[in-house]
Parts: sequence; structure tokens; C-alpha cells
Amino acid sequence: MSSLPGILSVRIVARPGGEIEEIHLLTTTEVAAKQTVRNVESALKARFHLEVDHRKISVAQSSDPPPPKEEPEARKPVLIEKITPGLGARILFRRHKVEMERARTVRVAVSLEWEGTEYVGDAVGTDLTRSRFETVARATISATGKIVSMLREGTSKPEVTLTLDGVRVVEAFDRSYVLVGVNAICDREIAHLAGASAVDDTSDRAVILATLQATDRWVRGRL
Repeated sequence: MSSLPGILSVRIVARPGGEIEEIHLLTTTEVAAKQTVRNVESALKARFHLEVDHRKISVAQSSDPPPPKEEPEARKPVLIEKITPGLGARILFRRHKVEMERARTVRVAVSLEWEGTEYVGDAVGTDLTRSRFETVARATISATGKIVSMLREGTSKPEVTLTLDGVRVVEAFDRSYVLVGVNAICDREIAHLAGASAVDDTSDRAVILATLQATDRWVRGRL
């Protein structure tokens, strides 16, 4: 991938067994970010017969001029970071479902994965934009709470409580971003957590990813 136009560096995050979970690219501005993602998808499919969801590929662009091109034998290898069970593992988003219960009321179920096991959290709220986003976030927090309870079971680890502080959608750099605030309590510690995600697919998905960004590392650091 480092040989593709505009790519300065590559970091790949792989799960046990070799499945690609994330691809992070640093590129110049000579190629548009969306085109770079398509180039990477095509290269992986053509050379390695790998189908990678474009949502797993993130691109950061640098306005600095690219360094002088190196000979192929001098290229640095792509860094592949493996996610191992335990502290290095992450809470992963798998799917979500939205059902209309009655007039203007929705039930949201969010499925998260921790070390191969899925945990589902749900929440009910009004089917209005702001309330719906908060319902999605609360369902995500509910699923995270089930993972926390499982990790604490049979141990003396302190209780962890997560509550939603709020959800906002902001416009910046000609894009929409979701910001999620979460209040976290562990023993006597109170933390105000925040996560953000660009709205690349659906707003619901962005809310879920922003909620996970706010809580995942903090939760794992205490359990």
C-alpha cells in the first residue's frame, strides 16, 4: 500500500487470526481521501484477494511535501498491530436495530463484541432527532455495561457506572460530526468522557462509534 500514489505511511490493526480491523493511512493532498480509500480497496482485492469494508479505512492528510522517493528495497515495512485478548482487546460495534414500538416511540438495540462474545443493550425513546440520538447512545452504554458486569463477575474490581451526559451534532470542515458526552463513576473517581465520530454512513452509526470512543479505553483501563 505504501507504493500507492500519495500514501506516506500505513498502520494496520488486525485481530487474532489475521482479520483486518482497521487501516490508518497518512497521505499527501495530491489524491483525494475518497479516491485513496478506493485505491486501497482495489489493491487489497487484486493482490491479496481481501475484501475490506471502506469504513475500516481512515485517511489523514498532510499538507507537508512528500519525502524523496526511496528505492523499493529501502521501503519501510507496513506496521501491523495485532489485537490480542486482554488489555489490548477492544469493544467492537457489530450491528444495531431500530423498531417502532408505537406512535413516535422507538426501541434501539445495539450489539457489541468483546473477545468473540456479543452483548446487546437496548433503550426506548421518542422518535425525534435529538431524542433518537440519545436513545441510540443509551443503548450503546447499556451494552457496554453488560460487558463491564461480565468482567467484574467473581472479582473485587470496583463497580463502574456509565450515564449519558448528552449528544450533539456539529458542522465543521464541511462535514457533520457527532459528539457524545458520558459521565463515568468508578469507586470515588468521577470522569467526564467525550467521543466524536464523523457522519460517514448513518447518524445512528456515528452516535454508536462516538459513544464507544468515549467509553472503551476508559472502561478497559479500569477493568
